[in-house]
Amino acid sequence: MKVAICSKNPVKIEAAREAFSSFFENINFISVEMTNNKDVKSQPITSEETLKSAVERVQIARKETKADFYISMEGGMDCDSYGAFLTWYVCAGNDSGEISIAGGGRMPLPETIYDELLRNKEVELGDIMDRITREENVKQKGGSTAVFTGNRIQRKDVFKREIIIALVPFTSEIYQQIDNK
Repeated sequence: MKVAICSKNPVKIEAAREAFSSFFENINFISVEMTNNKDVKSQPITSEETLKSAVERVQIARKETKADFYISMEGGMDCDSYGAFLTWYVCAGNDSGEISIAGGGRMPLPETIYDELLRNKEVELGDIMDRITREENVKQKGGSTAVFTGNRIQRKDVFKREIIIALVPFTSEIYQQIDNK
């Protein structure tokens, strides 16, 4: 089985490896570069943009490589009457063109960070987190999730959970029995 991971980020790659390995054996994982694609936003600033970016990544990977499954993980943010928040979506697709989406979780985000990202489109959340924590590549480690939860929840774990949920239509016999009736 071949799984195309729509990222070069080691955290996302490991989340995909762990999630898919909980269902399948003998998996060949490949990582598809997305940063140079004009259709992929580097920092989605609404829930809709985050979801759209996750779906677009799978569509792009399908054009670039042949695989049995495609998986994309997108983190973004949004702001509404309850405040600013981080959000994330996962899109799983198969070689038949079907997709499944999971995610939409929310975690509070300081509004000053959200406002900075709105003002400066060249900056990503990871850049701000690196500056705040005085670390390098926070997004390729535990992410802002780990920073804000005191390492109780890692970015990888959030994505792994959502990948497993996104794979339900492809892996759950009960789901498939119900869906085919």
